[in-house]
Amino acid sequence: MTAAILPIGCSNSPYPEKDANTRTLYNSMMEEPLTLDPGVVYGGGSSILMDIVETPLQYSYIDRPYKLELLLASEMPTRRYENVEYDGNTYRCPVYTVHLKKHVMYQNHPCFMEEYRHLTDEQLRPISSIKDFEKTATRELTADDIIYGIRRLGDQRIDFPVYSVFSDNLLGFDGFSKALAARLDTAREKRQKAAGPLYNKEMDEQFNPVSLDYGEGAEKYPFIRKVGRYTFELVQVGKKIEKNGPAIKDEDIGGYPQILYWMTFSFFAPVPHEAVEFFTQPGMLARGITLDKNPVGTGPYVLDDYDPTSQVVLRRNPNFRVVKYPSLARPDPNDEEAVWNYNLMKDNGLLEDSGKRLPFIDTIVFRIEREAIPRWNKFMQGYYDTSGVQVEQFDQTVSLSSQGEFNLTDSMSSHGIRLLQTTTASLGYEMFNINDPVFGGYGEKAQKIRQAISIAIDTGEAIDIFSNGMALEAQGPIPPGVFGNVSGKAGINPYVFDWNPLAKKPVRKSIEEAKKLLAEAGYPGGFDANGMPLAIDYVTYQVSPQARSGLMLLRKQLQRINVRLDTTQLSYNEFRKKIMNGGYQMAPQGWAADYPDPETFLILFHKAEKLSEEAKKQPRYSNPEYEKLYTKMASMDNCPERMEIIQKMVAILRADAPVVFKSHSMATGLSHDWLHNYFPYPLTKGTDKYLRIDAPTRFAYRKKNNVPNYWPVAILLMGLVAIATPAVIMTRRHLREK
Repeated sequence: MTAAILPIGCSNSPYPEKDANTRTLYNSMMEEPLTLDPGVVYGGGSSILMDIVETPLQYSYIDRPYKLELLLASEMPTRRYENVEYDGNTYRCPVYTVHLKKHVMYQNHPCFMEEYRHLTDEQLRPISSIKDFEKTATRELTADDIIYGIRRLGDQRIDFPVYSVFSDNLLGFDGFSKALAARLDTAREKRQKAAGPLYNKEMDEQFNPVSLDYGEGAEKYPFIRKVGRYTFELVQVGKKIEKNGPAIKDEDIGGYPQILYWMTFSFFAPVPHEAVEFFTQPGMLARGITLDKNPVGTGPYVLDDYDPTSQVVLRRNPNFRVVKYPSLARPDPNDEEAVWNYNLMKDNGLLEDSGKRLPFIDTIVFRIEREAIPRWNKFMQGYYDTSGVQVEQFDQTVSLSSQGEFNLTDSMSSHGIRLLQTTTASLGYEMFNINDPVFGGYGEKAQKIRQAISIAIDTGEAIDIFSNGMALEAQGPIPPGVFGNVSGKAGINPYVFDWNPLAKKPVRKSIEEAKKLLAEAGYPGGFDANGMPLAIDYVTYQVSPQARSGLMLLRKQLQRINVRLDTTQLSYNEFRKKIMNGGYQMAPQGWAADYPDPETFLILFHKAEKLSEEAKKQPRYSNPEYEKLYTKMASMDNCPERMEIIQKMVAILRADAPVVFKSHSMATGLSHDWLHNYFPYPLTKGTDKYLRIDAPTRFAYRKKNNVPNYWPVAILLMGLVAIATPAVIMTRRHLREK
């Protein structure tokens, strides 16, 4: 009996014993991805999807700052200008040409079998998942697949999250989308007419959606054009050529070079038409076998299992082409940035596998782990390969050196765990209402008030208290790692900081300096000429305990210059309405970039012609000189001239101080020493192909740190024996008496 019970307590592993020593990567996620549809994914789920699908471009894994490189494209897209006919007019437009690699094959999938795209109810009867199909096939990627995928984004049934980006910048995209909507309405009207007055559109289309041919009439809308089997073009919005009007210079057209960054998003992933036809069959929809849970791609992995209650499992794609781990050449000793990056990569072991074929890992498991403490415990037990730094375990994880640097505690280091940090492309700030009669305006008086408040709001203090030091004080709008950011003495905000040559870092100006600025602005001691105190009407929607503590600190910091903070707590919708209507004096805001280009940060201070998502986060700022520079900078490629323009713009913002530049957050990752080539890199996805697992080392760690505890079982047995013994004695006595 003892031998039968003891094995029950021998292992606490959440995984099958057969996988204990395999090249499997174990990740955790707090909840299942809402969708894996490449036209919809935007944030959550992209880490999984981008292991399966690919895009024309990607970010280099071993280059800092961010650098675009080829993925499906065979060469970097090029831009030219040409006259384009659209909707009865002629436009002078920027045109990007994209050439794709040849011999890129899709994963093996039943959708590529013609017989499976026209299934009857009888044929579908035994089918409950993709694995039930006996046959699979593949084919080569062509330009038609990306063209189909981009046109599909115009279907308004697809919840395309950045529709305005495409409609504002691609010539005819919006018109194409409206034409699709009109055709959809016509098809629905026909169905309703045929079905009669009891027709229910939602019930009808739940398992039998209207099929639209995205190629029908598409030649009228030039936003994307096929050039050859492996080549397509993107036509951007240009300038209309007026009859008898002045000649248009190409350099005056501008354009949208940021489209190259969007080519790293899943929106540009190829979508084979066979997949859409396969998954939109009524019988497939009725069984819940859908594209948004079964992506089809050319990437290094394929979806093997999708259990919304437990896990998502990916397996190595046997059709994945030969791709090698990247390498870095030894840098020029005079190039400080290149030397820094080379040493960073080398010191963290990211150059050891250069030239080896990818991927290294055979299986990736994404386990749903909703609670932080179990997730952390499993990481420490070796059942997850990476982790963030948990707030609850911060003190036992990280220590602060005498130089102010973060290091792992000895306890964590003894477990072979590594700490990695990098700055995110983000900005936190306090926003003034520039139209406000007290804090607004562009004169020297208003500038000095805002500069004084910028000094008083000590972000470094807040970072230490609420972020455990895991953020950087912002010197302006552009974070490190993004073109336009300048480090060192040349990069400080001179209105808020001074440079400490001994410590070689910026130090915040004194409170006395802030008080002096207020006095010069007409508020000596924080009071105006009539003796009225300077008070800020501060609106916020943040209600967490940490947010409330943050408000208390903010109030305390402003009291140091005798400025009163009057707070108004609102719901999020009320807050948005206040911001859009200008009913505030100061409010908290934050911005996380979609791509690492300075335009996405500098647009926050650009006077928008229409109220976009960016405009909703703007301080109603409008400086003519800044606007002129922004218009030129936004359409430029990165170059010395663009850098010069950006520095002028940043200098204007620092002087005008329309916001209090606060912080850039840090991405922090922990990994076990058996996981090689791991480095957190915000904005990049699909990087699991670079990771390598030393499975024997992990197996040994798990064995050492998860020794079975037999004593609970022994106590249980003893209890059972104690309970059973009297009964056995009584039974034997009863039998003898008989």
